[in-house]
Amino acid sequence: MSAGSCIIPGNPDIAGIGVRIAIYVQNLLCFIPAFWALFDGKVTQSELDAAETQATTNLVLAFAILISSIVQAQTLGLTNYHASIILNMSWMNNTNAFIYFLLYIQHKSQLGIPGRVEPTWRDWVYHIRELAVAIVWHPGAAKSSPAGVGPDPELVGAVSRELGKASDEFASLSIVLNTHGANHVNVEGNYDFGRSGAKLLVKRFVLFLGSIHLSLMAGLGLWLWSNIRAFGEGQDVGNNCAANHAFLAILGKHVPFASEALRVVSLVIYAVFLVPGVNLLLPVVVFLVFYHLHRVAPTPRFAGSGTTIDSHIRPSRLRFWIRRTYNSIVHRWGIFPPFIGLVFLLAINLVFIIDIEVALRQNAGLQGKDVVEAEWGFGQILAMLLLFMPLRDLAETFLARSMKQRQKDLDMGLGGAVKGSDLDLVRTWIARGANPNTKHAGTSTRG
Repeated sequence: MSAGSCIIPGNPDIAGIGVRIAIYVQNLLCFIPAFWALFDGKVTQSELDAAETQATTNLVLAFAILISSIVQAQTLGLTNYHASIILNMSWMNNTNAFIYFLLYIQHKSQLGIPGRVEPTWRDWVYHIRELAVAIVWHPGAAKSSPAGVGPDPELVGAVSRELGKASDEFASLSIVLNTHGANHVNVEGNYDFGRSGAKLLVKRFVLFLGSIHLSLMAGLGLWLWSNIRAFGEGQDVGNNCAANHAFLAILGKHVPFASEALRVVSLVIYAVFLVPGVNLLLPVVVFLVFYHLHRVAPTPRFAGSGTTIDSHIRPSRLRFWIRRTYNSIVHRWGIFPPFIGLVFLLAINLVFIIDIEVALRQNAGLQGKDVVEAEWGFGQILAMLLLFMPLRDLAETFLARSMKQRQKDLDMGLGGAVKGSDLDLVRTWIARGANPNTKHAGTSTRG
């Protein structure tokens, strides 16, 4: 069968221009608040929550695409060629969970955070084990303990350390855990780990979604690469055409779809990411490598006005800007590992975008003269409209940060007025919206 005598049926709902643009944009948008969160040198709880909201929205949309593709493959039929495109898009979509996890590692490793976890492999394995135990523990397990004895102190400590955050809600939960309060004690007087574990699951829902999405994607990948010619239902002609004549793009290079080496490598990769929970360990290892390299690297020092690395540069203005840039890097040295991790994830996304577009262009001749995937239909327009959700999340993140900064500026102005004992200026700042209950240098403005 020659390439000119076979056709791969078009599928605009998967490879259409509108669908592709929507997936590309929503994934790239996730990097904007992530880089912004690192700009000031630390990741706050509100920034972590904002990243969780946006990542969860994108992962829900990613689930819709992946599940609909699996259903289509079993019913109406999905060609192996379009299944490979779905898998590339799914890898992109799952970087949302990895972005959140990077910010989570940075947040938990910062000084002054309750339940701080050192960015080392040993500490994070122990932390993940604590989370897993707290989530999967169920109320029935408490029955093994005599009434009035209480739960295992180590397990209480594991849950309380995770729930004991800066927010008032989880600080109160930490008190409940340490006092065996009624909210987590069942009618038999035993500690109810089910409810506390459920709260942890909700707070780490994006990691749960990311892990399940990886497993579902791995299942589709194993199904495809086990036999690309027999994939799906009722698409034997299209599958054979793709297997005989189609090329995939790997790092920009054309690789035959039926390549045996590509098949073996793909099966190994998807097998590694098949088991939920375990499939997050490899990204954890990669990210912790960045932290390890950061720990062993010499920490730069602030450049003063004396002899510095730029002392041989004559022009004073150039020396000033170099010193300023250098000091800015030193000030943000602590966020270097997550910054490198985000750059790494961004590079992966760009590689997948290029590979998808190169493969589509390379195989356009196999889809006949009328390329329906370039036409705007219902699926294309719907995909573009769904971009409203991540755009809304991004706008809310910017708005919340702007309001927080404005409140901070108002409170600082009020603090200056309090220190200056200027009653009229104090009233002015309060009228503008400054918090009168804010403490300034050990003094509260509440009178």
